[in-house]
Amino acid sequence: MKLTIEKVVYGGQGLARMPEDEEACGGIRVFVPFTLPGEIVEAEIAQQHRSYCVAEARQIAQASKFRATPSCPWFATCGGCQLQHGVYSYQVELKREMLSESLARAGVRELPAISLLAGEPLGYRNRIRLQAQTRPEFSIGYRQAKSHRMTSIDGCPVAAPLLERCIRVVRSLGSRVAFPAAVHEIEIFTNHDQSELFMTMWTRQQARIHQDACTVFFDMLQKEIPQLIGAQVIGAAQAKVHAGRPQMQWGRQKVSYRVAGREYMAGPGSFFQVNRTLLDEFVVAVTGDESGHLAWDLYAGVGLFSVALAERFQRVIAVESGPAACKDLRHNLRGSQAEYVHAPTLNFLRQAVERRQVAPDLVLLDPPRAGAGVEAAKLLANVGPRRIVYVSCDPATLGRDLAALIQSGYRLLRLQLVDMFPQTYHMETIATLGR
Repeated sequence: MKLTIEKVVYGGQGLARMPEDEEACGGIRVFVPFTLPGEIVEAEIAQQHRSYCVAEARQIAQASKFRATPSCPWFATCGGCQLQHGVYSYQVELKREMLSESLARAGVRELPAISLLAGEPLGYRNRIRLQAQTRPEFSIGYRQAKSHRMTSIDGCPVAAPLLERCIRVVRSLGSRVAFPAAVHEIEIFTNHDQSELFMTMWTRQQARIHQDACTVFFDMLQKEIPQLIGAQVIGAAQAKVHAGRPQMQWGRQKVSYRVAGREYMAGPGSFFQVNRTLLDEFVVAVTGDESGHLAWDLYAGVGLFSVALAERFQRVIAVESGPAACKDLRHNLRGSQAEYVHAPTLNFLRQAVERRQVAPDLVLLDPPRAGAGVEAAKLLANVGPRRIVYVSCDPATLGRDLAALIQSGYRLLRLQLVDMFPQTYHMETIATLGR
């Protein structure tokens, strides 16, 4: 079947329409991964649903002038990247279109010009999470898209060089010595200058960890990679999140990270932005030159923005609900003009409205992928800050929340796309609103 790709949608897939001469299916949407706008492809339907189909491109009959040779030999099989087949400058333009379309679909139509902040397209990730298997032979790799199957790798072009080296060393050690058999996932995290490395392991269901085997492995790994400063092993019950007390801890349990000249400590259970090449500029773009009496930093995490805001505001309140992040937040705010509140953002906003607290000059919020939510947006509008800076990692939930804020009387003043995740469809957005 011959298809013409109209555009690339959020999710990274090319969108085409079923030919009109296809009986009962003419005009139905067809999503074709690893294609670009304007391309003509020979495709085969892989999945058929009531209102759309998913197809696989068997041949590119007419390629886009923006098509590129992927730098990764595992591209299209590992599930991590979706856009490596496009030249990088074109990738960010595709994302700009995805962002505009997502916001328009949510009802946010009068958009300011979308500015762009981009860094290095490769070698940017400071954290990666890998699957591990010990039978029939040792291997590590990424889980394939929408699958439990693993693609074995011995490198990752989007990972920091130290992480790539760690992949190779772990593969070598795992094939030569007893990699802990109970472990099925590992995560490695490095800091700003790759001077420190931390590893987290997760065990299989109902598997018993042998601490001596783990200690031997960590000791051997540190001999090969002296930057390894610490590690932990987490049981299967906490496999989805960093939660609860680890089964085992080895070495130091905090990583030091410098961002825009400021020092932070981040534990293994705390969220930290993954793009090591953009973090300095990102913090500057988010905090800008805002100043005043009072600022709130909602979903504050380890205080990446709070510390910066405290240099220009007389008072900063950082709100965070995660126990691990709160410990790091408390440490990172020491000596600054900021205080922290351990509470969910929604509860904090409800209490602020009930108590009729004085409106801050600035509210900065950086929620998870699910967004702040309509209730939080309405409560925030009720509080009435002069300026709101909303940092988002999902255009759909951003659009929903912006629509609620605009309906409550705010105007969208600035919109910036931050390509925090090159080679993928994911993006970060900074939206600034005022009254």
